[in-house]
Amino acid sequence: MSRHHILLHARRAAQRGMTLVELMVGLVIGMLLVAGLALMFGNASRTNSEMDKSVRQIENGRYAVDLLTQEIGLAGFYGSVPLTTASAITSPCLTSAALAGELQTMQAASTPTVPHPLRGYIPTDAASLSCLANHKSGTPALVVRRLDATPTAIASLTDGVLYVQTSHNQSDSYVSYKAAVGSGSNSTNFNLKNIAGNANPARRFVSRIYYIATCNDCTGSGDGIPTLKMTELTGGSFTTYALAEGIDQVAFDFGSDTSGDAVPDEWYGLNGSSTATQTTYMTGRWGNVVAVRVSLVSRNTESTNGWVDSTTYSMGLAGTTANTYTPSGAGQAFKRRGHVTTVRLQSWAGLREI
Repeated sequence: MSRHHILLHARRAAQRGMTLVELMVGLVIGMLLVAGLALMFGNASRTNSEMDKSVRQIENGRYAVDLLTQEIGLAGFYGSVPLTTASAITSPCLTSAALAGELQTMQAASTPTVPHPLRGYIPTDAASLSCLANHKSGTPALVVRRLDATPTAIASLTDGVLYVQTSHNQSDSYVSYKAAVGSGSNSTNFNLKNIAGNANPARRFVSRIYYIATCNDCTGSGDGIPTLKMTELTGGSFTTYALAEGIDQVAFDFGSDTSGDAVPDEWYGLNGSSTATQTTYMTGRWGNVVAVRVSLVSRNTESTNGWVDSTTYSMGLAGTTANTYTPSGAGQAFKRRGHVTTVRLQSWAGLREI
């Protein structure tokens, strides 16, 4: 072949390029690859999002359980107050001044008493408590009472806050304790002495109510996220704190010691629908409660597309009968997890041990 023919053949081959069919096939293959990558990225993103929601849900549930465990375990800690028996408080929503008056009456009785370490409220009674904001219908509430673990010098008491002072000196005529609101006349209101004859420190009276609210951020119409909240007596009013968001349900069962050995002999729950029996059964038994079984359900704060939760969760007892909770309607679009723990009232139960 001549040099001319070789050059002509090479020129024709270089000008041939790709056909339309080849181009279309290449585009289709490229689009399939891009679609596959996009699908893989979308699935990975959704998986990561669901994992993140699940991790936050588990953390919130465990955190709520830990908080309630610590608080219930301390219920009934009254420092060095000479304990004999416990009495009921008129209302958990009493301000410091009103509560101080009831404590003074308890102390002045022929047989001095202290307030019950805790008190449960059936859902309908919890809904009627004026100091609970945005209470979620159908859920109970738990009141926990104790003294602060850290004593406060009399000169450092905060105005308007309720304190309890005990006596460690026989010259105080065997006064078991004094309860009063901190004020400018602290030295007058709190004049009980320690063994050296100096003013004995006082302890802040802690009164907290734990309940489920319908929202975490309740501004305006609220964000709709069920949240474990605590409202605390801070003086002349109550202050509410959000503790753990996504806590959908809670239940409290109370273990009563009827034999005096600090071990629960019977269990009773103030959960589910309210009945007169639930209210009256525990009336004379709050001082015998030595343990609390806590059941709660945590849920994602965001719904999952296509998810339907029709699980029936065990929510403690309604009286002595098993109480359950099954999500319904739009609430089924949220993933949930159940948590259960039993807490012993260390300070209160310890006094009853044989």
